[in-house]
Amino acid sequence: NIERIAELTEGHAWFQLYHPADNDLRDKILERAAANCQVLVMLSDVPTFGYRSKEIKNGLAMPPRMTFTNILQIIGHPNWAINTLVHGSPSFKVLKPYMPKGMNMHHLGLFMNKTFNGRLDEDKVAAIRDKWKGKLVMKGMSNEIDVEKAIKLGLDGVIVSNHGGRQLDAGPSSIYALKNIATKYGDKIKVMMDSGIRTGPDIARTLAAGAQFAFLGRSFMYGVGALGNDGGEHTISILKRQLQQVMEQICCEKVEDFPQYLIK
Repeated sequence: NIERIAELTEGHAWFQLYHPADNDLRDKILERAAANCQVLVMLSDVPTFGYRSKEIKNGLAMPPRMTFTNILQIIGHPNWAINTLVHGSPSFKVLKPYMPKGMNMHHLGLFMNKTFNGRLDEDKVAAIRDKWKGKLVMKGMSNEIDVEKAIKLGLDGVIVSNHGGRQLDAGPSSIYALKNIATKYGDKIKVMMDSGIRTGPDIARTLAAGAQFAFLGRSFMYGVGALGNDGGEHTISILKRQLQQVMEQICCEKVEDFPQYLIK
């Protein structure tokens, strides 16, 4: 939950908010986040759930359906199965105080759909800006119009993102959108990027294209999935080694100098 993550990160955690449809729930979550986090990130890159054909093909559903293939996969991964039995299945710890007790997986899916069906607009962002006294960042930027609105609303930063292409894979890549946004607005607002960043060279490309910070998610999930508690640190060591190798190859002394080495 928010409090535990804040404890582990010694107060340096950022909180990522999917805006609830109910403002009362929003205010309760914001109150907890404000007491524990320095930066609030609002998500705007999931206005509606995407059509994900691979998940349909793989039978992903709420509640999950046990199939013969699932059973074989569980049997083939005994360590994972035992750890899941010991620690229990993942849950929404942040929302637990606000969820009805005794819900099964079907009702949990209905609750999540009902709770997070709200689409962001300027009024909702302005209301959060008034309430949140720390740094405020918007994630999901992909065009200059939205970045201009973010600046007018007093936001401190934007994260250029297309949610990894999982919501709309026909849209522009994040790094394509980043180059124009960073060039035009990099001196007015902090410009960052995520989506598709997996390796040290990816981080170098992102910084060279104008981002001031690069976010990774899946790389750490792979590391934790493979090595458990040691996976996060191992992933960081790989990324640092890869990034250093790129800098040595192109004779780049500081990460801030990457834009000078971008081939246009």
